[in-house]
Amino acid sequence: MKSKSALILLNGDVCGRKAVRAAARRADAVICADGGARHAVALRLTPDFIVGDMDSVPKTPPKAWKKTVYWCDFDPERSDLDKALDFARSLGARKVTIAGARGGRLDHELVNFAALEENGGGLELAVIDGGGALLLGPGRRRLALKKGARFSLLAAPRARLSLSGALFNLKNKILRRSSRGLGNRAEGSVVATVHAGRVWVMGERLPSQFTGF
Repeated sequence: MKSKSALILLNGDVCGRKAVRAAARRADAVICADGGARHAVALRLTPDFIVGDMDSVPKTPPKAWKKTVYWCDFDPERSDLDKALDFARSLGARKVTIAGARGGRLDHELVNFAALEENGGGLELAVIDGGGALLLGPGRRRLALKKGARFSLLAAPRARLSLSGALFNLKNKILRRSSRGLGNRAEGSVVATVHAGRVWVMGERLPSQFTGF
């Protein structure tokens, strides 16, 4: 099964259920990272795949899951997110949306975002959590933000970029992981050009509102 895009459901808290359902409709494959299967049940989604050591999946899955593929991976040195990202990549996915990355235990939340940065190479990554976040690599993109929309930038962990159409613009500047990119605002057509490195773009809107994804 070849998939250009995938939705990964993790076991953390899920905010914005409508957005998650919409992401599932757009995705070529819905992948549950082990305990993320509980969200599929609650949202009445039928996952294409469940990946992990299966210690947190429903004991009695819904009848609609007859065609769901269970891919066991018992490697204790990799998180469920790492396993799901690798699996999505093996399907040919290039665009991956993640829901359930936040909430619950703080160590899981911090590790999830570290895993996205470390193991997200070659993928266009978006995170849904009552707002939106995209991890952008080198390239030029227009961010479909309405005038007045607030957004922030966070280097992952270092990036050189230019930004236009915002209250605070940048021209070939170095950003490091700090508060420097916090609290910007769209003043017109916002264009971000990442010259080197990667940067998170976080906004009040969902990832679907960002062009290029």
